[in-house]
Amino acid sequence: MTHAGYRSLAGRPTLRRPIGVAGLLLIAAVALAPWREAHAYIDPNSAGPLYQFLFPFLIAAVSMLAALRRYIARLFSRLVQAVVTAVRGERTRPETRRDP
Repeated sequence: MTHAGYRSLAGRPTLRRPIGVAGLLLIAAVALAPWREAHAYIDPNSAGPLYQFLFPFLIAAVSMLAALRRYIARLFSRLVQAVVTAVRGERTRPETRRDP
């Protein structure tokens, strides 16, 4: 079954979403705005110092997220392994004491 000629990748019908009020306001603003030529010049190296300052912080943040992701993945895999072991009943037997 298709809805207005659209079908999702899963085969379920999808609904078309109407343009909201914000979308209509944006379209009206673009349509009614005066079109003039823009005369501006931006120095190509004006963002250089900012880039040199912020890039190391960006690298540090991404590295921290990668390390945190690995830590969380290890913790989650241990948790899943413990739950699976408990559910399956694959517990190790307690060692019996043997008196000599």
